[in-house]
Amino acid sequence: MLDPDSAPLDPPTPADRVANAMVQIGLERLDEAEEELRVALRGADAAGDPATAARAKEELGSIAVRRGNTAAAIDWLERSLGTGARPDPAERIELYRNLAQAYSESGRSGPAIALLEECKAQVEARPDADPATVVLYSIYLSHAYGDAGDYGRAAAALADALRRDVEEIDRRVRAFAYHALARLYCTTGHTTQALVYADKQVALTEASGSDWYAAGAHLVRAHILLDDAQTEAAREALATSRRFYGERMSGLDEGWVVVEEARLALQSGDPEGAVDRARQAIELLGTQSAPGELGDAYLVLARGYDELGRADRAESAYAAAIDALRKQNGWHCELGRAYRWYGKFLRRAGRAEAAMEAFERAADLAPSNLAVLELPDL
Repeated sequence: MLDPDSAPLDPPTPADRVANAMVQIGLERLDEAEEELRVALRGADAAGDPATAARAKEELGSIAVRRGNTAAAIDWLERSLGTGARPDPAERIELYRNLAQAYSESGRSGPAIALLEECKAQVEARPDADPATVVLYSIYLSHAYGDAGDYGRAAAALADALRRDVEEIDRRVRAFAYHALARLYCTTGHTTQALVYADKQVALTEASGSDWYAAGAHLVRAHILLDDAQTEAAREALATSRRFYGERMSGLDEGWVVVEEARLALQSGDPEGAVDRARQAIELLGTQSAPGELGDAYLVLARGYDELGRADRAESAYAAAIDALRKQNGWHCELGRAYRWYGKFLRRAGRAEAAMEAFERAADLAPSNLAVLELPDL
């Protein structure tokens, strides 16, 4: 007679596999999660379980977003929505956020904004609307407007969000709000105000106990510090970011960190080190859908070659930087910076007419001055 305790366990259901994969995603074990989700999807399709199949597709899309593969992310997420009634935006915030982010990062800011505006309107129309959910959609809308280069509407979306019942906003939502504010002020050249909110984001994410989010917060802060020419403070912030990431850093995460390390080397007077780090960043980001960061890496590479007197390579890298940054909607400040450095390069080369054209393009891209917003103290 068989011992009941030794009887084989039932194999995990597709729904069990999706749940296990979500845990793996939280631990940044993306390869294991992806394998589990693909097995779950096959099982759900075979069992005629469309709900579980949709969740598997959604999580596969979220993995693609984390890896910067926006084409795959859009495919998976749109397939998860299906052709029938869409999931409730109040209950599936991450689904709509990820899809909007993928649209924006692929240069499709219009669909991103339309999707988030529709979600926000549906949530706000309810008499029992959750203030935190409305605030989250407003924050995501601010990102989408900023990616489209519409900084006025980005600021307005944040102002509208943060004038609501802010006492009901939890720590996670506050951290997102601080990130959005830091990003907006940095994009428009207000680094002092950007650092105020970056510091608040760092404090909240460290208190939350999430090392991955804390790593990202320190990375944002390092970027702003480099923009503000605070080189040593940026060095410390980058080291802290790497420490928090630990071994859970994805290729895309590492690419972003290495871009900032390349900028740091250049700012520290080490053009050879900057070139080495920039080339490493380009290798890490080259297969990802991250044209903005790739453009920043090429700009560091160009400036490094420029300082080393390697004009041919510098010009090629300047062209690659401008091409990549033009593909990233809303990065007007970064693109303008690339045109300014390219203009200086051309002027030193005696190509006055081409230099003037580059400087004019840079001037056209200068963001309008954004007044300091009168926002509640979160």
